[in-house]
Parts: sequence; C-alpha cells; structure tokens
Amino acid sequence: METSDVGKWLQRDVNCLADPQRSVRKRSLEKLSMVAELSAKFGQGHLVSFFQSHLFQPLVACFADPIEKNRELSIRTCTEYAKLGAIAGDGREKALVVAIHARIGKAPFPEGAEELRLQLLELLALVLHGAMPDDSIFTTAIGDVMETLAKTATDPFPDAKKACCDAILVLAAKWPAQVKMHLAALARPLTMNLGHQHARVRLCTLQALETLVPCGSTTLPELMKDVLLPNLSRVMFDRSAAVRKQLVQAMATWCLRIDELREFEAALLPLLFSGLADESEEVQRHSLLLVQQLSTLWASDPLNAESDVDDADMANVVTPPFTARPPLGARLVTRRLLAQLLPSLLDQCSDWTVQTREKATSILRIVLLLVEDAADAHVAAILSALAKTCRDDEPVVVASVQAAMAIVGQFANPDLIFSSLLPLAAGRLPGQDTSHHRTNGLVLLSMAIAGMAQPTILPHMERITEALADAGLREADAPELQEKLSLLTATIVATGAPLLVAHEAWAFRLFWVLSQMIASTPDDSIAFDTAIHGLVALATALELDVPGLYRRFLTPLVQTIGANDVVWSKASPHRVLFDSMARRGGKACGAALPVLLPVLLRHLDPAREADVRLAFLALLETMLGNPEMAPAFQPFASTVLVKAITPNIVWQGGKVAATIRKVAMACTYTLLRQGLATTPCLFEAAPVMLPVLKAALDDGDAKTRQLVCLALQFLFVALPQALGQEPVAQLYHDLLKRLDDSNDLVRKAACATFLEFLRAAPPSHFQGTIIDYSMDALFVHLDDNDSEIQAAVFAVLLETKRVDATRLRQKAAENRSRLRSPYYCDQLLQ
Repeated sequence: METSDVGKWLQRDVNCLADPQRSVRKRSLEKLSMVAELSAKFGQGHLVSFFQSHLFQPLVACFADPIEKNRELSIRTCTEYAKLGAIAGDGREKALVVAIHARIGKAPFPEGAEELRLQLLELLALVLHGAMPDDSIFTTAIGDVMETLAKTATDPFPDAKKACCDAILVLAAKWPAQVKMHLAALARPLTMNLGHQHARVRLCTLQALETLVPCGSTTLPELMKDVLLPNLSRVMFDRSAAVRKQLVQAMATWCLRIDELREFEAALLPLLFSGLADESEEVQRHSLLLVQQLSTLWASDPLNAESDVDDADMANVVTPPFTARPPLGARLVTRRLLAQLLPSLLDQCSDWTVQTREKATSILRIVLLLVEDAADAHVAAILSALAKTCRDDEPVVVASVQAAMAIVGQFANPDLIFSSLLPLAAGRLPGQDTSHHRTNGLVLLSMAIAGMAQPTILPHMERITEALADAGLREADAPELQEKLSLLTATIVATGAPLLVAHEAWAFRLFWVLSQMIASTPDDSIAFDTAIHGLVALATALELDVPGLYRRFLTPLVQTIGANDVVWSKASPHRVLFDSMARRGGKACGAALPVLLPVLLRHLDPAREADVRLAFLALLETMLGNPEMAPAFQPFASTVLVKAITPNIVWQGGKVAATIRKVAMACTYTLLRQGLATTPCLFEAAPVMLPVLKAALDDGDAKTRQLVCLALQFLFVALPQALGQEPVAQLYHDLLKRLDDSNDLVRKAACATFLEFLRAAPPSHFQGTIIDYSMDALFVHLDDNDSEIQAAVFAVLLETKRVDATRLRQKAAENRSRLRSPYYCDQLLQ
C-alpha cells in the first residue's frame, strides 16, 4: 500500500487533531495511537513516512492540549513512533525536545499530571538514544535538554526523578562536551535527591552523578566543595546497602578519571574506603574488588612512585577486610595523600553525631592499615584525636576506636606510641595530670598493646611497668581509671609472662599495682575482679601460687610504703594497701610480722588521729583472729598488749573514743582467747593492763564491759594462783559490781570471770572482809529472776568453799529462808 493510501485513511483524523471539539480530538488520537494495528495494516515503512510528513507536527502540538487524556494519547503515540525510529532526521528530534521543554522545562511545570511528566521524560530518553552525537541541528537543542532535566530532577514524583536520571546517563555518555558547560546547573538539583526517602531514587541519582561529574567543568572545584562532597558524605550512612555499594562504585569511577579529578583525590578516597569498612559483607566484597582494580592504575601513576617496603613479615600479616597484604597501588596512593586525609578524618572522629564518629574511625582504620608504618609521622595527632572518643558513651564508637588503635599498635613505631601514651597515663604531661587524661592514656595504651605482637612489647616492659606503678596513677580513686588500670596491668602480666621470672623488679611493680587495685576497689567491681585474676596470672608467671607471691613481695612492699616511719591518714592509699595486704596475706603476713608490727605500733599510738587508730585496731583484731597469722604474734604478744592495745583502752570522752575502747577490748579478748600470750608475757603485761581493765569495767558501753570481763577471765585462767593480795583487793569489788549490771550478758560474763578470779590467787588472799563481802553479794544474786544467772552464781559460791567452807555454810544457812527457793542453799549445805 502506498503512502498516499495511508493518507486517505488517516488524513481526516490528522485534520481532526486541530478540531475545537475535544471529543473529536480524542477520537482521532485514539485511532492514531493504535500504531501496532496501523503498522500491520499499512506497513511500517509507509506508516512512518506518513508520520514524518503529515502527523508529526499536529501530534506534537497536542502535547499542550487542555485535556489531559488527549495529551496522554499524543505523548503515547509519539513514543510508539519514536520506538519505530520515526523521529530521526529533518530536525524532528530538536522539535520534540522543544515541545517537551515547553511542558516540563519550566517551574512550575506547565504539565500538571505527574504521570504525563514521566511519559515525557521517557520520550526524551528515547530521543537521546536515537540522536547522533554529531548531529549539529540536535546539538543546538542540548541546552533545552539540560534545562528540562535540571527542572525535572526536582519533580516530586519519584518515578520522574528516576526517569530523569536515566536520561542523564545517555546525555553524559553522548555529549560530554555540552554537559561540561551545564554541569553545575544539572548537578546541583540532582544532588538534592541523595536524601530522598526512596532508596531507588538515591541509587539512580548516584548512577547519574557517576557519569555526569567526570565530564568536568570550570565550576567543578566549587561544585565539589559546596555541593557534591557534603551530600555524598551523608550517603555513607545510608540505610540501604545497595545505595552504599553504588556510592563506592561511583567513587571508583571518578578515581579512574583521575586526570580530571586529581585535585579531589584526598576527598574521594575516604568515600571509596568507606565501603571497605561497611557493615555489609556484599559492600565490602565489592569495594575490595574495586580497590584491586584501581590499584593497577595507582601503581602506574608517576605521582605514586614512592618506595614501598617489601617486607616478608608484612606479606604474612592478614588483617580484615583484606585477605592478604593490601595491594601495592592502594598503599602507595594512601601514603602519598596521608597528610591530606588525616586532618578531616581526625576532626570527624570527635563529631557530635554517633554515626559520623563511628564511620570516621572505621575509615581511619582502613587508612592506617594501608599506610602501615608510614603513619609514624602522624602518631601524635592520631593519638590526640582518638583520646577524645576512646571512652565514648556509645559502645559502637569505642569498638571502632579500638580497632583503629589496634592497627596503630600493629604498624606504628612502638617507641613513638609509648613515648606519647605512657607519660599521658602517668599524668606527666603539662596540664594533663587529671584522672580524665590518665584514663584516656590507659585506654589508648590498652588498645594499642592489643594490636602489638609480643616481641614488640617485651623490650619496653621496663618503662611500661614503671609508668603503671606511678603513684599518681596507682593511687587514683576514679572508678573508670581503676578499671582500665587493672585491665592494662593484667594484659601486661599475660604479655610479659615469659620475662617476669628473670626480672623481679617488673613483677614487683605489677604486684604493687594489682594489690593497690584490690585494696581500693569494691569487691563487686570489674576492676577488683580483673586485679584478682591478674594476681593469679602473675603468680603463675613466677611459678608460684598466690600465697607464695605474697611471701615474696609483701615484705619489700611494706618496707617501701612504710619507709622513714611515715604516718598515714585513714584515706591514705598506702594505709588502704597495707590494710588489704595484711588481711589477705595469710601466712605471708606471719612471716613478715617483724616488718608489719612497727607500722601497726606507729599508728596505734594514742597521739594519732582517732579514725586511724580505729582502722588499725580493726585490722589488728582481724589478724589476731586469723589462724594463719595468729601464731606469729606469740613472740610479740607482750609488745602488742602493752604498746598497741592497752593505751587505747584508757578512758577518754566521746563516742569515737568509746568505739576505740570497744575495738581495743576485742583485740585483747581475741589475743587471749587464741592463747597467744604466754605466762611470762602476761606477767610482764599484767601490771600495765589490770588497772586499765579495772577502770574499763565501768565503761558506758555494755559490749565493752562484757569484753573486759571475758578478757579478765582468760587472763585469770592463764595466771593460776599468780595474783597478789593487792590486785585481789583492788579487783574484787569492781567485779562484783558487774553482777548488778543492766545487761544480762555482762552479768553472766562477770560470774564466769569471778569464778576464775577465785582461782587466780591463793585462798589466803581472799580471807576476811573480801570473802565475806563477796559471799553476801553472791547470795543476793542467787535469788535472781534469771535461772541461768542463778546457776552461774551458784557455781561461783561453790568455788568459795575452797576459800572458807565454814563461812559458806553459815551464809547458806542464814540466807536459806530469805530466798524464794532454798534449792541452791540446800546444795551448798550438803
């Protein structure tokens, strides 16, 4: 069929496209839109020829039809003919671009229907696909294309945004020179879509930018700095792994066009390396592949002709995400740009947002991994930056810093690390002698050491142990600092274990630090538990058990902290340490008692502060009650009783003084109960003790009075028949007074004490007034309401029979009728 025949059938419909009646236009458009049927009927060639000669202009004019359905039909029909290649030639592409620009190339869009805007963009993409790059006529319309795409990039319809990106891909590939002139106008609105809520839109935008930016522009530096890089940096945190993967792909493409983007290398590499630090394994694998490909280019770049260390040891080190040593090109380019990369990364490490801090430290780890030992020149700056976030509130940031510091420890010069961190931890740097700075130093040191190999650490053990044992660090009371110090010390014990046997000074310092942590931290704290395990590890390293560890180091440590007859306050770290070791040392304390005792005596002097004496008396009572330590006190019992305990029983006013007397009496009672005082010892101590104990029988505290009675009881048992007449005469009355005590426990203790009192001297010393008065007092209490006290008094009366049996019978007979029950009197009369 000829073209003229097609005209006979369709010309009327073409004419109707200009009819004022919309229904007429609609019917004609519907008929003309059935391109497939018309092509089958008339033949594609004839139909295309008719379209080009008669239908094109009227159909394009319908793009502006006031009726939406008519516009839709005209756009759809034109799209179908474009697929048949009917648009090419004779300036039709340009005419179509102009028509499309008129509908969607302005803001606000003349075309109000979003679906039609999408169809127009799809039609534009078809035109771009079909147009020839060397078509001079069409080239003059590229400006309209650019403006159209720049406007539709801001279209609120997500599908229109994606169609816009598809068209840009074609445009940048075919007309890069023209794109270069309009890059800023196109890239600015497009970049705003990187924050769109639809992941697919963000993905398409990145794909468009990937091809667009390498076209270059005179405004590219400003555009990159003000628009592209700030927005691309946010894409690193995108919730979609596919978008993050495309970001890495785009950066790799830009790096391949390194000549055009040379000045932005340092800004692009962190974005590329973000894929290596990505949480998604797929993104990591893709990034590794891209870095491998780019490394070939980088290795051949003359600017990267820096020498690289070909170390066999380095080749054997495998650090994730790499499965072998990082490729040469990546190492070279990162080394060259390191000075430019670090300032921005280190600044972001302390950013106010958690995401930025975590991502920056993760990328920093990759950079440090690539530069290996080339980071030595920047170690101080790296440590200073990471010190700000090493104790971040967010665990994910701390973990990221820890991973970065492990790389620093793995590759950096250990002399530089220890020279920076050990003084910081010890508080020796100007203006940084605070627990905050010390803790930061400890945390960074722990993290760095975690990445070091054992042979790297061992040569520095002397300076490490010396710094850890620094008084300001060891005696700090900040809980977090104590926790980190315990952890680091335990780590050093485990690392340096092979050398500790041969270096006792190191072991001594570590023992000191761990013991101080045990002494100054709560039993349920992490620091305490870590220090306990560290002490066990230290003992194992020295081929000892924990008691053996105390036997080796307790004496020299006490001699060190107690040198020059120093007197401690209660809050003194040395007192706290001494107290802890004395309680935990077991048999080692017994062996070291000649060293411990002078410290005890010095601080139990009545001239010392009350709280100090109270603390040392409590410690002494614990030591005396410990079966492992107590036997060692026997040779020193007299000294302890006379110089340490008895002066603290002497009455002084006040509640604190009363507490001191009570604890001192507990010490006396424990010492005597343990049988530590031999007869010669008691003969030496009794003249000093008895007057003080006699006065203490009237103490205002019932517990103290009870302890005095119990102590006297043990004293009398230890000195049978040893008391002279004067002590008997002085004591009996005060002991009998305790039978009238307001506390029943004291009364019972007084009965038991008086019983032993009667046995502690010859009967002749009690004859006369003493025994007469005593019996009268005892018979009064034989009628007590408490049956237990009655039995206790009866036992004492039975003992008086040894002194004066006749008088006892006489008194029993006299009191038999006076008591409520004659039972005990009858027993005495038998």
